[in-house]
Amino acid sequence: MPEQKGPSEFVEAAYNLDDEAGMVEFYRKWAEDYDHQMLDQLGYTSPTKIAQHLAEHLPDSGATVFDVGCGTGLTCVYLAEKGYTSLDGIDLSPDMVRVAAQRGIYRELLVGDVNQPLERENASYDGVISSGTFTHGHVGPQPLDEIFRILKPGGILACTVHKDLWESMGFKQKLDQLVDAGSALRLTQQLDSYYRDGPPEGWFCVYRKSS
Repeated sequence: MPEQKGPSEFVEAAYNLDDEAGMVEFYRKWAEDYDHQMLDQLGYTSPTKIAQHLAEHLPDSGATVFDVGCGTGLTCVYLAEKGYTSLDGIDLSPDMVRVAAQRGIYRELLVGDVNQPLERENASYDGVISSGTFTHGHVGPQPLDEIFRILKPGGILACTVHKDLWESMGFKQKLDQLVDAGSALRLTQQLDSYYRDGPPEGWFCVYRKSS
């Protein structure tokens, strides 16, 4: 029997999705119950943790923040509670975006594929945040170029990357290249758990775009 990658059958099913249509359909079925599954049943803490990292390095609540792979909006709940009001987001699933919109915390939400060019202006955001997007293996490090394009000089990227993908899909190499080229500064990078009392599953990373 293959080793289960996630802490539940629900998360395992998400990890095993292998095409865009399958992902959209999966999240169509689960959008309304996603928060209950992840928060109440599994103790999902990753979104709050990475939001805390972003807020630590981008304390101005007037900052503009773009949520990549926003899902139902869990990652920006903490920021909204701390007074951040200029929050935008994008997700592949129209149903997850619909649930995120119901929170009333986002300024603008887009349905779109983060593997494609982001419909945002150059240097238009003070921060970019992402939790769970670089997890299933559906999204590699390619969006990092677009993320750094839309960040203002000095802007902050805070994201999680599953440890199993860190080297195998080239995240470490890509981020090291950005640092070595002088395009980014690594502020923090640590292994931590995605779930309450769970084992370390991913890298929690914070980078600053160079001026």
